[in-house]
Amino acid sequence: MYKGYNEKSNGFPQKMTDKGHNFCKVMISVYKMKSKEIVTLQKECAKNCTITRGGLRGGRTCFEPAPCLTTTSEIRILAMATAVCKDPELRCTICLEKFNLPKILPCLHTFCEPCIQSYVQNCAAKEENTSFFRCPLCRMKTDLINISATEWTKKLPTNYLITSLLDRKTNDDKQKEIHCDPCKFANEKNAAIYICKDCKEYLCEQCFNYLHKRKRDNNIHSVTIITPGSDLIPLEMDEPCPIHADKVLDIFCFDHEKICCNVCFATKHRHCDNVRSLDEIAKDKDEVIDMSDFLETISDATQCTVEALNKANEKLAQLADDKDAMLQSVDDIIANTKSHLDTLHEELRGSILKTFSNTEQSQEFDRECIAAFQKMLTQSQKLAEAVQEHGSRKEKFVNVEKTRMVIENDFERLCSTFNFSETSKRYDLHIEDKLKNVLNWSKIGSLNFQQSDEDPLTDIKTALCSLGCFNDYTVFQYSFSLEYALQVSPPFLLPKSQSKWRIEFHVINNNLGIYVNCISNDNSDWPLDVSVELSLVNQVDRKKDIVRTFQHLFTKGELGRGFKSIIDWQSLSSTEKGYNSNGWIKIKARLW
Repeated sequence: MYKGYNEKSNGFPQKMTDKGHNFCKVMISVYKMKSKEIVTLQKECAKNCTITRGGLRGGRTCFEPAPCLTTTSEIRILAMATAVCKDPELRCTICLEKFNLPKILPCLHTFCEPCIQSYVQNCAAKEENTSFFRCPLCRMKTDLINISATEWTKKLPTNYLITSLLDRKTNDDKQKEIHCDPCKFANEKNAAIYICKDCKEYLCEQCFNYLHKRKRDNNIHSVTIITPGSDLIPLEMDEPCPIHADKVLDIFCFDHEKICCNVCFATKHRHCDNVRSLDEIAKDKDEVIDMSDFLETISDATQCTVEALNKANEKLAQLADDKDAMLQSVDDIIANTKSHLDTLHEELRGSILKTFSNTEQSQEFDRECIAAFQKMLTQSQKLAEAVQEHGSRKEKFVNVEKTRMVIENDFERLCSTFNFSETSKRYDLHIEDKLKNVLNWSKIGSLNFQQSDEDPLTDIKTALCSLGCFNDYTVFQYSFSLEYALQVSPPFLLPKSQSKWRIEFHVINNNLGIYVNCISNDNSDWPLDVSVELSLVNQVDRKKDIVRTFQHLFTKGELGRGFKSIIDWQSLSSTEKGYNSNGWIKIKARLW
């Protein structure tokens, strides 16, 4: 693979481009980094993957991580390929290239429009049920409507955040010409001349004159001309509502911790107390937008996921070992049983052959004696008949007496040699009852399982709860000023009980006390069994957060519950401790 690479032409010969021009570039980077591993990687790549001009594609027609990445080698190929990709978060996981027209699936995973279109077409061609397809990453079902894959993918919402990040990254690397945003939707590239800060769009001459200026509401928009000194950092783009495609997300409900459009607000959140627009939140300097805390929480969840994955791999390996051990045990038992039965069979067979052989010899001798006696009788009879016909009276008398004496003597000899015990013998074969019962067995063994109470996802869920991902949990953080000794936060909602709560901030005897109080009076589910985690956030080192946890059965009208002495006032006021930043502290409450 490496020798076929033509560095001068920055590509492979034509016979190799159909087998992965893009992916081979990745492999070259891997080779330059770790040359000892490229041979193994080449073999694994040739064995496990089909490379097409569009990039890496799995053993199926399209790269599908969940069903295709079933071997360590395949996962390792993707991991190493991704490791050499710059900005992997801005790359499509199907083609491994930078996003081209990024489209969002209902599961919120993003792919290039051509990639997901090809994927849907391939799924429809392979699967009998064409009413849905599964996300290449999470395998979530997505229903298909009765239109072509091309039309369907064009109707998918565009990931404007990815588009904006791509533009920002491009501008960070080097200055380039800014293109008209409306023209982009028509897959055209025309140079932008104007900036509309209200529409958050760049406009070319035609779009500005014939599209923007002809709308009455746009006359009051702030539009400026792009000059060489203009800041060409791309403007923010509004995110479309996943429920109402023609609306944008512009409102956040703090009660339900949901971001929504104005239609969602009118239908689901109009009775909520704590609702603000996204622009208002962005402009409010006192509003906490703690990305570092958010990223740290995601990092913790990622670490928990890695540990869960390692445990899953260990359990899978243990399962394979148990399977092999059980199969080997069954094979050994059956083999030993067969060997023992063969031995017993040979012993029984030899015993039968020997016994019957001895008896047959004895009975054969007796038969020969009887046959000789019968022959003697026949001869005596013929001799007597001849004497009767031709002999004198004297000869007849002598013959009778002599023949009688011979017969008597021969019969005495026959009786003395005849073995009556052997002649009367008959044999019956007796098979052990346990051996007979084998024929009635329907099985020779069964599998019994032991269910473990351990939930491998518990730690992950606990980490994600800090992000407010589940209705059973709620996380609320609020900034308090050190100027006042008694303060309360705005109300927040615990969704599982639809109860409203607030954080109370008390300074008594030079000690900080933190409490939570349920302020719902119309709740019919009293009492409320709630677990609470209160944290005084260290704004320098999150590992030094002061965390207190308790569980309590809250009753209607009860005063707040919490801790009256979290930290002394002197330590809290000191900026060196990290809890106070410009006279403000952060308190976080997690309820479940």
